[in-house]
Amino acid sequence: MAFNRRVALASGAAVAGLGYWALHRGGPGTRRTAPARGVLRRGNVSEPSSLDPAQVSGEQENNILGDLLAGLMINDPQGKPIPGMAVSWTTAPDGRTWTFKLREASWSDGEPCTAEDFVFAWQRLLNPATGGLYAYFLYVIRNGQAVNAGKMPLSAAGIRALDPHTLEIQLEHPAPYLLEMLTHMTMFPQPRHVVAAKGKDWAKPGNYVSNGAYVLSEWVPNDHITLVKNARFYDAAKVTIQKVVFYPTDDYAAALKRMRSGELDTQDRMPSQEIDWIRANMPQTINPIAQLTTEFVSLNLGRKPFDDIRVRTALNMVTNRELVTDKIRRVGDTPAYNIIPPGIANYPGGNVFGFKSLTPAERLKQAQALMRQAGYGPDKRVKTTFMIRSTAPGSYRAIAAALQAMYTLIYVDITIIPNDMQIFYPTIQSHDYDIAESGWNADFDDPETFLNLFRTGGGDNWGQYSNPAFDKLLADSQQDTDVDSRGRKLAEAEALLLRDQAIIPLFFWANPSMAWPYIKGWTPNNVDIHRSCWISIDEKARAAQFAG
Repeated sequence: MAFNRRVALASGAAVAGLGYWALHRGGPGTRRTAPARGVLRRGNVSEPSSLDPAQVSGEQENNILGDLLAGLMINDPQGKPIPGMAVSWTTAPDGRTWTFKLREASWSDGEPCTAEDFVFAWQRLLNPATGGLYAYFLYVIRNGQAVNAGKMPLSAAGIRALDPHTLEIQLEHPAPYLLEMLTHMTMFPQPRHVVAAKGKDWAKPGNYVSNGAYVLSEWVPNDHITLVKNARFYDAAKVTIQKVVFYPTDDYAAALKRMRSGELDTQDRMPSQEIDWIRANMPQTINPIAQLTTEFVSLNLGRKPFDDIRVRTALNMVTNRELVTDKIRRVGDTPAYNIIPPGIANYPGGNVFGFKSLTPAERLKQAQALMRQAGYGPDKRVKTTFMIRSTAPGSYRAIAAALQAMYTLIYVDITIIPNDMQIFYPTIQSHDYDIAESGWNADFDDPETFLNLFRTGGGDNWGQYSNPAFDKLLADSQQDTDVDSRGRKLAEAEALLLRDQAIIPLFFWANPSMAWPYIKGWTPNNVDIHRSCWISIDEKARAAQFAG
């Protein structure tokens, strides 16, 4: 789960050699203005596309929306689900009907936040007129898919308010992971009274109404978004940070400079090309634990020659994942020979590509043979494009260049096309690409969040993969209430994806975020979610960190 801000970039050697005062914007000898007490400054993946939960899809939006809005469940400091707007719930014996009791709470304008706001928000996401990319997320709701397809009215969706503080959810199938799903940004409530009055403009500063720990104060496009504490938040007494400023920081090396100068307290991505310097000089800012995130190369199966499994297999075989993780990234990522990360819940695992045991020389030989069988060779090469999701120098370009060199060995010549993330994701979501490097961070701790990417017609099925046998395995697993049996069906589905060579997995992420130790409550976790409501600042330690 995505950046426009441009800051002058120094080379790795130059960054390592710059002194403190040379690093901040004013130049050598210019003293930094200390931040106001209680202000948290966060480096955030990129410029968000929207702050409307029905119109978002990326981590850059999730980081902000999780501060603005509170769902039935919210993420604790470890990224796990805990009660938010819900105070209790019951589940029917068949696992298909859940009833939630909601707390007394209000929107930031004083209007009550009720069960009807959840009904409104979910119906709005399912409404085909909304065009929400994450509408498929609610297909777990009874009739959700039919409603989203326009085949049934919005009222047919299995969600209703029994009274202002009681919400009933009826599911298509048992979903043991539902509580984790409810922490997702697209499941947050929306202020129906404001949306009715302002329409799409409701999510702009001056109109925005929230029920979470913070309210939207300012949005300067491509520069920063400011949130201030919401005095009407149901747990406001425990929120210590008074103001949060999110900066889009797609240039990770420049963001490192800003962290060193004291302009940022946290940064959502570290520049992997600087990892040796960071380990030597700022080891206290990182803790790269394993994450439920898979980086992969997406192939557009709707375009030639990627509709040919021989070409897809050859590309997979010649991809040197160890070179990417050990020589380019070097932050602790794990080479990926399958799609679902290790350590995910409710899953037996065990699937890998069959060629994993071959030597690089054997893989290359077989890959070249497959390409020749497909009609390609030294005199007939594939000419194609490879999109990456950043225009800044860094690991995305380095990885793309490495893959470019690998693929030329099997008669595939790629042209690298850098893009800002606001362009990258809409482009691949509309299937207007050949090859693209992307990734997926788990929406919830269950293998279905990864396998759903490949369901026929899915909103995030960028590569247009379609296999009825795969779809049936997913459908059958959803009706299976036995955890072990369900896990085996999901493992079969992953094995089928691997046999079809649907994508090129690259690596499983290690946690990439950075935070100064004076930021308390920033807990590394396997989904890399850090809500500002849990955070506090040791102001004396912050001042001491940058004294001089």
